[in-house]
Amino acid sequence: MTEHPTRPDPVARYRAVLDSLDPRLRIAAKLRALFPMIETQLAAGVPHAAIMEDLAQAGLAVRPTTYITTLRRWRKAQRPSASPAVPVTPPTSTAHRTAPETPRTTPTPPPVDAIQGRPHGIETPSDLRQIRHMRVDLEALRREGLEQRQNATNPTPQDKE
Repeated sequence: MTEHPTRPDPVARYRAVLDSLDPRLRIAAKLRALFPMIETQLAAGVPHAAIMEDLAQAGLAVRPTTYITTLRRWRKAQRPSASPAVPVTPPTSTAHRTAPETPRTTPTPPPVDAIQGRPHGIETPSDLRQIRHMRVDLEALRREGLEQRQNATNPTPQDKE
């Protein structure tokens, strides 16, 4: 197999990076410095075993578990974090509207008998303990959900005003 004349072999590139690092660094830290180069090789189809052999030739003997674990952690850190959800605004065009829009009613909180011991807000550890120990009446919540669905499909004359 012939090497590309302008690109040095991976072992030489690994050695160059490893020589620039502090020798007291842990193996995982050294691997993290090499992973951008390793990722390009993996994308080109080079197997992990061949990369680990090249690393050993460059002077960095790595166990397979260390290599895989560090690679997974590095890839996870490289992933873009989830962007915050942008609220969707309704379209402002009035051309498609046929009837005037009625104001929507906000859902009412569950009746007092459905959830007992719920704090108004979480501000202290005791509020969290209170949530952990609260009693929830599932049957009352079911009845409330049925009522809300029935009210949504069959509005009463009071709701239309």
